[in-house]
Amino acid sequence: MPWSLRMVLYSSIILTFILFYFGYRYLRSVKATNLQPSWFYKSLLFISAALFLTYPAAGLIEFWLKGSFDRTGYPNFLIYLFWYSLVCMGTMVNWLILHDLMLPFYKKISGKTQNESTKIFARFFLIFTIITFLFTAAKMYWDTNRIITEKIHYVIPNIQSAFEPLTIIHIADLHADKYTRETKMERYINKINDFEPDLVIFAGDLITSGTEHIETGARMMGKIESTYGIFAVLGDHDFWTDTDFIISELEANGVTVLENQNIWIDHHGSSIKITGVTELYSVQVRADTLQALLQETRGEQLRLFSSHQATDELIEQTTENGVHQLLAGHTHGGQIRVPVFFYPVTAARSETKYVNGHWLLDGMLLNINNGLGFTLAPVRYHAPAQISVIRVQG
Repeated sequence: MPWSLRMVLYSSIILTFILFYFGYRYLRSVKATNLQPSWFYKSLLFISAALFLTYPAAGLIEFWLKGSFDRTGYPNFLIYLFWYSLVCMGTMVNWLILHDLMLPFYKKISGKTQNESTKIFARFFLIFTIITFLFTAAKMYWDTNRIITEKIHYVIPNIQSAFEPLTIIHIADLHADKYTRETKMERYINKINDFEPDLVIFAGDLITSGTEHIETGARMMGKIESTYGIFAVLGDHDFWTDTDFIISELEANGVTVLENQNIWIDHHGSSIKITGVTELYSVQVRADTLQALLQETRGEQLRLFSSHQATDELIEQTTENGVHQLLAGHTHGGQIRVPVFFYPVTAARSETKYVNGHWLLDGMLLNINNGLGFTLAPVRYHAPAQISVIRVQG
């Protein structure tokens, strides 16, 4: 079974459990408040649940009949509705739990009859349901379409010579596809160019799947204006398609692709070392190759390291070998982060604790960029597209 369908089905199982929990509370609230006509409000629940689960059900049927699954081959309405419902129901869990915890307590202290207390809570539950449905829709639309910039100030520790200020733009996960179209990439590139970067690091995943959008993605990357150039590593989705075609198109558009390589650039008399490695699900840099890359030196003042995935092994090796910055992507910042009692629940946390943001680890800056595009779900929630602007000083 394709990975994408497995993930959709896992998500639909979670959604189904929450729908049962929500449906039970919703129907009891409708009954307690005596909403009329009751058949309409009951039908609303079952019709909505059926629509929410149409996409995974259709995907499963397609796999049974054809042995394949195309996650973009369904009406956008059904795809968006499924992911919206997962986020909305995940958010509703907060109100469901609070309702069930507070109702018995309220019945004891309010002095009202059980029926009155139940009716009051039922009204509040239905009001919060409407608010949650509307808020989730607005928030998801906003986060899916907006682009934020994160500004990071980094001072090179223990530097022995003068170092002119440097502006690094760190980006990742362009994911050119039917959802991340040329107009959105253009807006992203224009924002990058507004910062007049000295150096741009792209941490992989030019496209989502297939070869249809490789030329467009590479051409858009070539529009980035940078003093010392654009340096890229390969991502999982790059490696799963036509890797050679991706590399050739990127390099034809002025992007230098680093495959387990070091490169040095001169910055006003200061030397900067850039290391790029291929660290993916299916391919990892060999331990001896990594050590050789880390130990090779030309007296550089700044050591930059980029990989698509920031695995625990890479983090450990780079911090131990004097790397100043490890710049990665892959997680999309979680892409869909549903807060359950203020804790952001996201599938990416099962892989790493470094989901989004930046950390200073023994003097090394670890930055995980949210990227621009999507994987699996064509939406974002509490994890908008991002450009990392790193100001470096000596």
